[in-house]
Order: sequence, then C-alpha cells, then structure tokens
Amino acid sequence: MPAHTVTNESQNPPESRSRGIGFYASPRTWLLPLLVLLILGGAGTALYIGGLGSPGDHLKHFPIAVVNQDQGTETPDGGREDLGRNITDQMRQGFGSSDKIELRVLSWNEAQDQMRKGQIHGTVVIPESFSADATALVAGSLSAEEVSRPTVTVYTNPQAGPLASSLATEAIDPALEQANRGLGEQLTKSAEEAQAQAQAELDRELEQLGTALPSELEQQVSPKIGGTSADLLADPIAVTTSVYSPPPEGAALGMGAFFYSVLLMVVGVSGSVALHFLLDARLGVAPIELGPRFTLGPQRRPARWVTFLVKWGIVVIGALPTAGLMMWVASAVGMPIPHGGLFFLTTWLSIVTVSAVTFALIAVFGSAGMVLSLLYVVFMGLPSATGVVPLEALPGFFQFIARGEPLYQMTMANRAVLYFDADAGAGVQSGIIGMLIIILIALVVALVFSVIYDKVLGRRGARMVAAASPS
Repeated sequence: MPAHTVTNESQNPPESRSRGIGFYASPRTWLLPLLVLLILGGAGTALYIGGLGSPGDHLKHFPIAVVNQDQGTETPDGGREDLGRNITDQMRQGFGSSDKIELRVLSWNEAQDQMRKGQIHGTVVIPESFSADATALVAGSLSAEEVSRPTVTVYTNPQAGPLASSLATEAIDPALEQANRGLGEQLTKSAEEAQAQAQAELDRELEQLGTALPSELEQQVSPKIGGTSADLLADPIAVTTSVYSPPPEGAALGMGAFFYSVLLMVVGVSGSVALHFLLDARLGVAPIELGPRFTLGPQRRPARWVTFLVKWGIVVIGALPTAGLMMWVASAVGMPIPHGGLFFLTTWLSIVTVSAVTFALIAVFGSAGMVLSLLYVVFMGLPSATGVVPLEALPGFFQFIARGEPLYQMTMANRAVLYFDADAGAGVQSGIIGMLIIILIALVVALVFSVIYDKVLGRRGARMVAAASPS
C-alpha cells in the first residue's frame, strides 16, 4: 500500500468535483469545528469575564489587619479614654456581621510579618498618642492652644496584588469613616459639655465678685467653640494611606510575577502541542505539514504510555535551557530576579507542570485534549491564579478549583521568590508542593488510561493501518 496517493484535480471528472464540493458543504465537515469555536468562545468568556468581572461582590474572608498601639489617656474629670480600643472593637463588630472581611487584630510586628509574606492586603495602624491627641482637641477647641489631629495610617500591600490593595482600601475607608463620625460626635459632645462647665465656672466667679460685665465684653470672655474648631471636632481623624513595601522597579507594579507565570503557561501549553504534532509525525502516527511539504515518518506503533513519557521527557529536559534563556531575557529587559537558583527551579517546574497536564489530557482524550487544555489550564487558570484578583475576591467556583490549577501554584511560587524574599510561608513551599502533586496526578492518569487504551483498543499505529486498509 503506498504511503501517499497524489491525484491531479484536472483529470477528475465533473462528478468527482461535484462530490468534492458536497463534502465541504456537508454539516459533518464544518459543524464540529464550528462547535469547537463556539465552546471556546462561550466558555472562555464565561470563565474569564465571569471570574474577574465583579471582585467586590465576591469577597469572602478577605484578610485585613488592625494594629492598635494606642496607650489611652487620662481625662480632666479623672476618667480614662481608650479610643483606639473603641475603634478596634467597632471595626471588629462591623466586619464580623458578614464573612466578607477577615479582620485580624495583630501587633505591629505580626502585621509586618504577614504583609511581607503577602498574607494580608491592608493594615490599619492606630498610633500610641491617638487618645491623647483626640482629647486634646476638646481642650484646644476652647482655647488658642495649638493641637494635632489624631492620625490613623492605612498600609497597603501592592506586592500581593494591586487590585487587592484597592479592595482593601475600599473595605477600610467606610469603616474608618464610620469611626470618624462616631468619634466626632463624641468629641463634639465633650466639647459642648466642657464649654457649658467653663461658662458656669465663669458665671460663678463673676457672681462671687459681684460684677456684671457688659454683654459685648461677656461674649468676648465667654468660652466658646469657634467654627474652625467645630469643624475639626466633627471630622477629627486624619487618615494617611501609605504603601508598606513598594514593588521594585521593573516589577510591573506588582504584576510582574503573574505576567511571567502566564508566559510560562503559554510556553508550556503551546510547546507541548507543537511537540505532540512533531513527534507524532516522526512516529508515523499523523502527518505534519511543513510549508508545502507533508511529513510522515515510518509507522513505529509505540505504546501510548511510551509516547506520553517520551513527549513529556523531552519537555522536562528541554525546559532546562528554556528556563535559563527566559530568565536571562527577563533580566536583560529590566525584570529584577533575586534568588536566581530558586527562581530557576520554579521557572523550570512551571513549564514541566503545564506540559504534564497538557500531555495527560491529550493522552486521555486524544486531539480533544488540546481543546480541554485551553479550557482547564488557560481559561480556568487565569481567573483563579490570583494574579489579577485575589483568591478571596473570586466566585466560589474559582476558589474551589484554584489549588488544582497549575497557574495558581506557579504564580504563588514565582511571586514569593520575586517579591517576598523566597519565604517558604509566602507561597514558595506550597507552590512547589502543589506543582509536584499536579504532576503526579497527571502522570498517574495518563499512564493508567494509556495502558487501558492499548489493551482494549490496540495501539494507535495498528488502528490507523486497519482503518486505512481497503475492505
């Protein structure tokens, strides 16, 4: 049987050309490709846009910290004010009414440690002098004494994700605004009481002296709260927003690790698909078109599990120089790369993980595995990777599947190496372990199904020959 049959269309009779046109017009020819396109377009839009479209509506256990350093202060009447604790309790009560925000009451050292690991997205710090500064406003409102507004500092953590910082400030601002209004009402009431007491004291002194002041002079010496002081009492808290640890130059505002991980995903998927076609042509399984030439090697009829291991093994080896080249180019264009050895490991492992999943899907589902790779690795992986939207702001479906997605584990590991000093608790350890587990599952699934297919249905080369032989 010849390997190729070449015919000249000009020698074909009209009936043959008519049948050729009918072949292309038949729904069996164009319907399946159209369905694939529709599935990819519809599913991709639903997953990607649906996952990232409304992060504020899907907040669940979004981690924010409050650090109360306020030392409190004594009041003129012998009492004590601890306004920092009051604000902390208000925030805890307000956020505790739902599961959207997980408010962590921490010390400053604990908060810094968790921000350095990307474990919290924003921190509210109430300083030691908060109560003293607030109560000083009351005394200052009745005198010419210069006072300072009580301040609160909000630290954002853009290295954990720029959008996460924005969501954190959106959650914190209403809470602080409510605390500001409550404290303003409290201070205004205290100032009015102090004004009344001071006026009563002045009246007693004048009565003891038996002196009556002219009304104009009495208005001048009477204690009163001026307009500026009243405004300051009503809006006492000065909120300052600061970046805890700015992303380094060349880090794409904290998105660089995610962009790099997406690049690794593309290299892993596209490289695996290309290698699949090239090696299948070499093994005589399916021809490949190279320009005007069709190339098909002699049929070797390898076992499916052997083909899988050979393809993936080529990527495992080829990913070593590829990882080195990608790191060199990234560094050359300005991307900071600390911990080069560990970053090389996570880069290589990322490509290997994506490749294992892609080849496993192809081994189980055949050519349909390439489409499933796009759905699973790309369309489901991009929203759940936490590179754009933090995990706590994703719909429940993506929170559920995230840890089984290669891109999530890749992003966590690469981000921790690049921005969080390769701290194991920041995602390096969990990311590497997660990728290894995904590789193990992919290998087991691919090998089991490959052996079953070969035993039940025969090897691919043999089936192809049988299908091509005339009856």
